[in-house]
Amino acid sequence: MIQRIQTIWLALAAICGFAMSRVPLFNATLADNSSRIVFASDHLVVFALSIAVACMSTVAIFLFKKRTTQFKLAVTGILLSIAVVGLEVYYINAFKQSTPMVKGTYSWGGLLPIAMAIFLWLAAGGIRRDEKLVKSLDRLR
Repeated sequence: MIQRIQTIWLALAAICGFAMSRVPLFNATLADNSSRIVFASDHLVVFALSIAVACMSTVAIFLFKKRTTQFKLAVTGILLSIAVVGLEVYYINAFKQSTPMVKGTYSWGGLLPIAMAIFLWLAAGGIRRDEKLVKSLDRLR
């Protein structure tokens, strides 16, 4: 299980997903010189999807004997990660329009869903290579 590279990619995707609940996504300086930090946990849908992707990645690690199911979970995780990126941008733009602010910057936590999608894509590639290897060995028997 650990000797397969996709296990590492799935674990990194899970870490990114769980880290999204604690890491700031956007820092804003408001008109009254106060600061506001936007977290993923401020928006239920973004938070729920990021935790769901992290849980799917964790479950996929233990499905190493069922490569087709593991591959389907990785592809679903990629699609959900892309949805998290879109929702994150939507909610931050809604925050920008509703709040009078002087300056706003994205924090490094905003890159975590993109990293999740990349790690899941790498894991899906590793799972696909393993499946091809097993099928080619079955032909030799």
